[in-house]
Amino acid sequence: MAQNSKVAALTDELIQSIVAFNPETNRQAYRRARDVAKQGLRAHQYARVSQFDVQASFRGLDEKFRVLNHDDLADALSKRVKEINGSERRSKWMPEFLHLLLQLSDQPTENSKVEALELLKPPAPPAPLTWKEILDEDPYSDEEIWKDVDFRHDSSEDEFVDVKAKKGQKDTSQTSLDEDHTYDPVACVVPVDGGMVQELEKAQFWRKEPEHNNAKVEITELQAVRETLFMLAGLQTSLYHTDVRNRTIRVNQKYVLGHAMQKTTDHLLVQFADMGRELFRLRQWAKKSSSLPLIQTFEFAVKKRLTEYNRSLALLQHKYLVPQVPVAVSLLDLHNELRKCSGPLLRLAQLVVDIEPQLLVNPFVHLETIFDEISLTQMTLEKEAFDFLSHLFLECLQTYLKPIRRWMESGELGLNDETFFIFENDSSTEASSLWHDRFVLRRGQENKLRSPTFLQPAAQKIFNTGKSVVFLKELDIYGEGLSTSEVEPRLDHETVCGNDSEMPLSPFPELFQAAFQTWIGSKYSLASANLREYLFVKCGLMKTLDEFKILYLCANGSVFQDFAEAIFERMDAGGHGWNDRFLLTELARGIFSTVFTRAHAEKVVVRSTRSKRQGRSVTRLADVSLDYALPWPVQNIIQRSSIPLYQQLFTFLLQIHRTKYLVQRISLQKVHALIKNTRLRQLSYKLRQRLIWFADTLRSYLTETVIDRASEEMMTQMRKAEDIDDMADCHARFVARVQEQAMLSESLRPIHKSVVSILDLGVLFAERCFPTSTSTSTFETSSKASTVRKPAPSSTTLTTATPAKSKAKSKSSRRKSFIPTIALAENLNDSSASDSEFDAEADDKHDTVAVGEGVRGFEDSLRTVDREFERLLPFVTAGLRSVGRVGAEPAWEGLAERLGWEGKGGVRS
Repeated sequence: MAQNSKVAALTDELIQSIVAFNPETNRQAYRRARDVAKQGLRAHQYARVSQFDVQASFRGLDEKFRVLNHDDLADALSKRVKEINGSERRSKWMPEFLHLLLQLSDQPTENSKVEALELLKPPAPPAPLTWKEILDEDPYSDEEIWKDVDFRHDSSEDEFVDVKAKKGQKDTSQTSLDEDHTYDPVACVVPVDGGMVQELEKAQFWRKEPEHNNAKVEITELQAVRETLFMLAGLQTSLYHTDVRNRTIRVNQKYVLGHAMQKTTDHLLVQFADMGRELFRLRQWAKKSSSLPLIQTFEFAVKKRLTEYNRSLALLQHKYLVPQVPVAVSLLDLHNELRKCSGPLLRLAQLVVDIEPQLLVNPFVHLETIFDEISLTQMTLEKEAFDFLSHLFLECLQTYLKPIRRWMESGELGLNDETFFIFENDSSTEASSLWHDRFVLRRGQENKLRSPTFLQPAAQKIFNTGKSVVFLKELDIYGEGLSTSEVEPRLDHETVCGNDSEMPLSPFPELFQAAFQTWIGSKYSLASANLREYLFVKCGLMKTLDEFKILYLCANGSVFQDFAEAIFERMDAGGHGWNDRFLLTELARGIFSTVFTRAHAEKVVVRSTRSKRQGRSVTRLADVSLDYALPWPVQNIIQRSSIPLYQQLFTFLLQIHRTKYLVQRISLQKVHALIKNTRLRQLSYKLRQRLIWFADTLRSYLTETVIDRASEEMMTQMRKAEDIDDMADCHARFVARVQEQAMLSESLRPIHKSVVSILDLGVLFAERCFPTSTSTSTFETSSKASTVRKPAPSSTTLTTATPAKSKAKSKSSRRKSFIPTIALAENLNDSSASDSEFDAEADDKHDTVAVGEGVRGFEDSLRTVDREFERLLPFVTAGLRSVGRVGAEPAWEGLAERLGWEGKGGVRS
């Protein structure tokens, strides 16, 4: 119970020292604060420190010092640890002492100096004094010292006979030590002037007692002036009563001025008391001590201003105490002088009262508040208050600049520094995401940056500068070209506001931002310039972007065509191994080595996935993807999230080329040789031309309108970028722009699926209407019946079924081959529709229109392709026009115009 009582008493004392309010007047808040403190203290069990952990920590420090090439520091530490462990006076609390020293250590590899240990050595004891040294300093030169002393029997020690004095000779044997320095004490007493004592007693008005209870004690105006100056200096006075507990000052009504009206005097003294109350509260706050460096600096700056104010009060006292010229004693005159010199300090006192409750939550709220007050005083033309607060602000800001300077110069953060707006999120993050993931900005409520508002415009540049230094350290080139002989620009009142005696004309926020940007620029330019040069020169950033354009974006059409047709040939050859990643990788490296160096071509890897896609649909090409091994510095610019978008663009371009590749293999001569019916031949010509035109228009739009323009703009911005953030933003904007304009975004998914369905119509046209097995067959039709011409020697024999069987086969063929295609086209607006239905049907063994099925099935196939094309193309153009008007994107409307030209003047069947 005694222990609990002691803990409760200490808890109450702790709460009162922090919250600083009366528990009797605010019981609910005080009770809540006490409950919170008890809950925090109750959960802690303070156990002894493990001596083995402490020894392990010191061994770790020793190893760390030696790894960092600080053997001298490691030897000094090891020697002293051994001395402590082997000391006879070793205490049982020695592990706690050593643990405390470990906790107090602050970057010993940088802040420790072995030379400083010499200062701890005790001074060497003086050498013992020898007779030789004594004789050298004072040799035996007096001959009288060896003469015998006359100790005759008639001599008496009580008698003193000065023989030499009797003879009139001068006594030279007596030294100054033998002289008698005794003085008469009466001669040291200064006579006291009785009149001065009476005047002194008369001046002590507080000793006077009134004649009766309600009587007043009359004082002079000079005494009131003196009491007022004492009160403003924080001293106890008789004229003013100070309540330390409630932090108030009131006028003692016991004293009056005999030559002035009491109400006038009381009004003036109350104003002095109000002024003293604000200053007293400021003095009481300045006596507290905080553990945060930012608040400690603010407290020191306030104490410094209070000291200067006390000096000005002392000068006023000297003016009335020892006047150089006759001075008229007047409380009104004193009030004018004090209001002038106390104005800035009173404003500071009110500012402290306003921000005191917020300092524990926001340790830099005083910087923000003073910054706003400076702007206000400038607008109201209060020159003295402006100078006072601007000096105070820039003086307190220096402490906040220390972690900024350390971060920008060495890329280091303070240990558990909650006041800084940058912290390390994950120290074990990969180097490829170092720039974006390792360090983050500290944010608070509503995602606001936890930094002073006046520094937020430059927060990103500060953040990037430190990350650039960390990046250079990871590249092991930190220090190369970073040293400079230029002196760091100052950030003081003269630099920001100038030396003019008048108020600056420009607003203080603009003056501060200009000076602060100059200060940051001295540290930002070197690190960012070195890193930028390394990325462009050593890492070949621009060359990598060009290779990405060739690899994914069809920048080199010849190489892309060679690689695409090599894949198509393997697809058409059949078999399940057409997308074998090892064979495709060797094939890709061989093709791209014509434009890449051998080392860069080896970085290309083809990956394939096994999916449920079947048949001849162009969606099967999504199973093939390209990878390119990037160095980790470039991966911080070309981020991993951008690679899937490159893959989508590569797949889309491959699908377009697949359709054109298949349709172009159907030559005009082949159509003319196979189809003798003029109407079907014209329909085939039209479908062939429309599908090739659609693929060419789409390819031209993607490569020329979208990719080339966006790529050129990105390259221009990339060369102007100052840091990795700007480079990564340029690349991210490029990828997002290309994805949006290429109809690959989620909002344009229905249009993209319709475009893919049109490309699949080209596959249907090539694979079903003109299969390779019928390349030498000939169709002819008549208005009456379907007949088959006798085959030539090199032709394939065609058989015609009976009319009933032929009709049944035709219906069966249409049901199996075209109904799935129509169902897919009808559901293109549904973004969740699956492509697998069409793929599965397309690979059915009965889905190809055989020659033996007759002309009727062939004609139905052509009509179905034509009908679906007529239905899907207007949907695509209308959708592009709609989103183009909504999104104000001219590229979509331009593509819609190019795709819709046929409806205005094209050939119709």
